[in-house]
Amino acid sequence: MSSEIGSPRQEAWRRFKRDRVAVFFLGLFISYFAVAVIAQLLEFYQGSPFLYELTLSEQGYPIAESATPPSLVTWQSWFGTTSAGKSVLLRVFHGTKVAFVVGTCGALVSVLIGMTLGLVAGFIGGWVDEAVVYIYSTVASIPYLLLMLALAFIVRQGPIAETYRSLFISEYVSLGLFNIVVVIGLTSWVTLCRLIRAEVKKVKQLDYVHAARALGYSRRRIMFVHILPNVFHLVIINFSLTFVTAIKSEVILTFLGVGVDREPSWGQMIAGAKSELMQGIWWPLLASGLLLFLLTLSVNYVGDALRDALDPRLKH
Repeated sequence: MSSEIGSPRQEAWRRFKRDRVAVFFLGLFISYFAVAVIAQLLEFYQGSPFLYELTLSEQGYPIAESATPPSLVTWQSWFGTTSAGKSVLLRVFHGTKVAFVVGTCGALVSVLIGMTLGLVAGFIGGWVDEAVVYIYSTVASIPYLLLMLALAFIVRQGPIAETYRSLFISEYVSLGLFNIVVVIGLTSWVTLCRLIRAEVKKVKQLDYVHAARALGYSRRRIMFVHILPNVFHLVIINFSLTFVTAIKSEVILTFLGVGVDREPSWGQMIAGAKSELMQGIWWPLLASGLLLFLLTLSVNYVGDALRDALDPRLKH
């Protein structure tokens, strides 16, 4: 008795659901996303000063304005308080929002650059292909951390920063957050560009592409309607990988002092733990490090499961 065959999207979802661990980590990722949305809504409706900027004693709780270990006095003290008496739980919640903004926006910029350049280079070929190969070979030859730091200093202190401060969006998105997104987008597109270029070179030799050319379809239609959907699984997989890279890069750049500066992030908490650990204050580092680890693990596992579900070569 033959099984019912659905659309490619339905088949991919069925394949994905067979991996129970991947479904669990997908649920964990959705929980992170819900926390990020709630944190943003709290900021939007509460106004300044934000709740994470107030000490627990200022909110009326009987907790000293100093570091206290995790306790059950209130839900805000479940992860303890910082050396200034502020809730670690609220700060890691808002750090989750920063992580999602950095990961999503940085990965989107990276994917758009890599996908477009790879698609155009692989399909058109000739001098366009040679130019794209030269560009990504040059970028790939520069050590990744040094390239990130150089771009971070340029964006943070150069004319780009002055232009950004004059825009209305600077009142809502800090320069440090904007800096991270730009740096991630401009440094992490090379891998996807290589993959898309190589895959498009193979796909454009298939019969259905030759048929589309014979029917007189334009290059734009062939690239974006006929070829791109058949290589888009690479884009989805690379997006999940770049999402993780962006979050870890935010931690590195913030730890080095050129990242997020106006709101709490996991990078800020890890950087602040340098001096706190010497005083025996370990819970802020544990909270931020644990949340970073679980989010990275969940995205990596879900990305691997998506690769298995979406790759046409693994269909059978």
